[in-house]
Amino acid sequence: MPAFISKSQAALLRKIVKRHKAGVKLGKPWDKWTDDALLRKVFVQVVVIGRAEPGERLQHDPKIARKVSVKKLSGFRNDAALQKYLHKLFANLGVRYSQGSSWKNDWKAKASARNFDVLMNAGGPTEFFRDIANRKSEEEKIAALRKALKRYGPKSARDTLIELRLAENCMALDTRIFGVLKKVGVKVSPDDIYMQIERELRVKVAKPLGIPAALLDRVLFGKYKDIKTFEV
Repeated sequence: MPAFISKSQAALLRKIVKRHKAGVKLGKPWDKWTDDALLRKVFVQVVVIGRAEPGERLQHDPKIARKVSVKKLSGFRNDAALQKYLHKLFANLGVRYSQGSSWKNDWKAKASARNFDVLMNAGGPTEFFRDIANRKSEEEKIAALRKALKRYGPKSARDTLIELRLAENCMALDTRIFGVLKKVGVKVSPDDIYMQIERELRVKVAKPLGIPAALLDRVLFGKYKDIKTFEV
């Protein structure tokens, strides 16, 4: 497969990352997260599809967080009741694809209810991620998340692992990061070439800077607005 990122483009990306990397830190390890926080992280990966803002509120707003605690959701008598509840919550949050649909057609609420069952059947969110953490390689961890959880794709699995400090040699490429690549002249689509772009960013940008790919991911994602106005 041909290279997509040229030497000059990689140099521009390193220049950008050097400017911002000191202000970005990786999150705390997975075993320092509470069960409730881990559950919200799993929910957020489904909620943010199509629109990120409701996911930010779900993850960080204490009032909303209490509505999706393990204790609260464990009280529902069956999956249908849980799905109805999550549908109403997601619709009120402005979650894309939940608004304007019935609870039966809300695939985000259905996937989230299913994912809650998966976590609880594993002994709870902490035990679920303990099993993930015990996998030997990052590739195995990514595959395990994608197999176990509904609506988890390459980006969702990687983002979760990076956020929980369970992976450092992968990147959760999304529209913001592809926007940064476009800014420096890299013309690619996220379709079909995910692994190739991830590898090139890891080898041509992260490695020369002496930083893990996970930190590169967080810099390009977290500082997206600053980078978009940065003169290259």
